Amino acid sequence: MPSISQAVLLSWSVPPAATLALVFTALIYLRGWILLRRAGVPFVPPWRAASFLLGLLSLWIALASPLDTFSGFIVTAHMLQHMLLMMVAPPLILLGAPLIPLVRGLPVFAAREFAGPFLNWRVATRIGNALIHPLVALLLMGVVMFAWHTPRLYELALASSSWHEVEHACFFLAALVFWWPVILPWPSRSHWPRWAAVPYLIIGDLQNTTLSAILALSDRVIYPSYATMPRLFGFSALHDQSAAGAIMWVIGGFAFVVPAIVIAIQCLQARPQEQRATSPPKVESPSLDALVSLSHRLSFGGRWLRRRLSTGAVEAISFLLIFAVMGLGLAHLASNSSDDDDQVLRLHEQSGAFAVSVFAPAGDLGTGPSDFNVLVQDRSTQDVLLDSTVSLRAQPTNSSNSAESVRATDESENRLLQNASLNLPSAGDWTLAIEVARGGQNAEFSLPLRLTRPETGFAMPWSYVVLITFSALLLFTWVRRRWMAQPRHAIKHSTAVPESTQAKKLSY
Repeated sequence: MPSISQAVLLSWSVPPAATLALVFTALIYLRGWILLRRAGVPFVPPWRAASFLLGLLSLWIALASPLDTFSGFIVTAHMLQHMLLMMVAPPLILLGAPLIPLVRGLPVFAAREFAGPFLNWRVATRIGNALIHPLVALLLMGVVMFAWHTPRLYELALASSSWHEVEHACFFLAALVFWWPVILPWPSRSHWPRWAAVPYLIIGDLQNTTLSAILALSDRVIYPSYATMPRLFGFSALHDQSAAGAIMWVIGGFAFVVPAIVIAIQCLQARPQEQRATSPPKVESPSLDALVSLSHRLSFGGRWLRRRLSTGAVEAISFLLIFAVMGLGLAHLASNSSDDDDQVLRLHEQSGAFAVSVFAPAGDLGTGPSDFNVLVQDRSTQDVLLDSTVSLRAQPTNSSNSAESVRATDESENRLLQNASLNLPSAGDWTLAIEVARGGQNAEFSLPLRLTRPETGFAMPWSYVVLITFSALLLFTWVRRRWMAQPRHAIKHSTAVPESTQAKKLSY
């Protein structure tokens, strides 16, 4: 039987789809980085590749580590997760100068037909430049931080794994936009003089300090879910909230102030003519089209295909195969992944020597298999009892027939909880009986359940809807680009009737 600390460290909730996407991103970047290094591009030294990979690793740790598992129980864990998503992963990723290596690492067909034209598209360029403008980036960061920390949106993220993922995406993307004007990943340019990054970071720190002070100095629990959640490590919900605010204050202040000091020192050490410059000179770098065309002879096709098809056809077929395999794999993993975040506290009672908390999906349950997680604690000390025996039994409320008793195991993502799956065959009112035994002491708890029949009909998972929509956009982009690239005079000549044919018709 593992100790409490060991159980906490083993409580990983690895998201399959996100993990595969991050691994795939790392491989694309490494391929592009290697090709650029072979081509003699001097702007991607090894330390940039290491920074990018470290940023992806910190992002994965935020999504898969015990910080995510315990984010619904402890505000401190949730706040540390947010700090990784906003203060650690984005600047490390941007220090890796990811734009060109990612484009170059794509298959040649994808880089030439989609990524390169999109990055050179005027509309995309204007939108990107508007987003990374310091005023817009600062405002976006503040709005996202304060909005998601309001009780209503914060509780929404705690109650649903889907909204929790949306919250994480908002934090990460807003942080990427915020850190862009500070780091200026190659080959981007600054809208303002370099010294302006110092007040920019100070204002960002003021936003972070204001929010963290609200959490740290509040005399009440701001988020009701943490007030009703069983306490795992002895300290109260209010103390947990104050510690979370202090962590946000310290880590956030360090993340903002240290870069501001470094940039200030760099500006003071610069030559006078550089200090008087209103904007930095434009960095001369190879165009995206030139970088995409490097090592054009590399192909994912085999020799048999290259002997029978053109290079362009091989590239297109290779891209379609890779896109189909990766897209269907990500969609399948995203639609079939289970998450304890979708479970809520359904019962918290004390009986005998035990305090028991039962977690299950919110609302009425559907007929069929249902998962239940049970936390057993000592009633007086609130210590988690990992060596207790938990059995679950369900029966219809108005019937003596009961389902088979199932013994809970420690297979839950949260290793402090015990998990059991019960098959509930029919709709109606049911009662779930939870029996707890430890060291000769026993207790029984009951939880009323309402079961409904699942709705019949076909419902496509959202991940496949996203895949189909993205595929349609890629196809539309490719067709439109081909049509725009075709000369107008060629279209007219192809539809016109030759003069010799007209003369023959007139002679008859």
